Amino acid sequence: MDDATTIPNTRRFFVDPAWLRSDQIEIDDPALVHQWGRVLRLSAGDRVVLLDGHGLAAVVEIAAIDRKRAHGHVIARCQAGGEPAVAFDLYLALIRPERFEWALQKAVELGARRIVPVAFARSLPSDRADERRLARWQRIATEAAEQSGRGRIPAVAVPQPFAAALAASVTADLAILLDEQASRHLREVVSTHATARQIAIFSGPEGGIDPAEREMALGHGLQAVSLGPRILRAETAPLAALAMLQYALHS
Repeated sequence: MDDATTIPNTRRFFVDPAWLRSDQIEIDDPALVHQWGRVLRLSAGDRVVLLDGHGLAAVVEIAAIDRKRAHGHVIARCQAGGEPAVAFDLYLALIRPERFEWALQKAVELGARRIVPVAFARSLPSDRADERRLARWQRIATEAAEQSGRGRIPAVAVPQPFAAALAASVTADLAILLDEQASRHLREVVSTHATARQIAIFSGPEGGIDPAEREMALGHGLQAVSLGPRILRAETAPLAALAMLQYALHS
């Protein structure tokens, strides 16, 4: 019998947890029904994975589908999986919208638990976000989590000023500031924190980190780290850091 690990990622969908309380499933969400019937061409007998966004999955066999509704029944329930052992909170600088969205999508694929947009001193006024953009970012994160086989939906927080973001990161086992001027490589720092289970990553804007922000971060206990001799773009650096950390921590 198919299970959540054998069904293609294109058939994984985050849904309202209330829909999964019963073994008989009725889907009346127009966008989801359209995607199943018109885009994926699913029909009676096909199976999908429905996820509650909190780590649980249900394998559902479609019984019937038309233009307005889909009906099915749960044939298996399981842990969704797909989550790293370490919780990575990415404090990502507000940069050009298209670059921010690309970094957001890839960070979710690489396992970020939470993405916090941060207004650094050198973030541009045009990089600010409104409610519509925030909703779009959460939608991008949800779709990236579905595609990459994750079991939880990473949260995209309301944008925060730099000082507030620093205050929010104090609960992390390790908090790092990606800084091309740092004398210590990320590899050196993470080797002394092999048991860390929550890591905060601060990644700055295209104009770099303001000296006052660097001083403030170090005062809050962040460790400034380098990713190597090359200067990476604002949207590339956090992804490189996530990949390095997961490799080093076997996460």
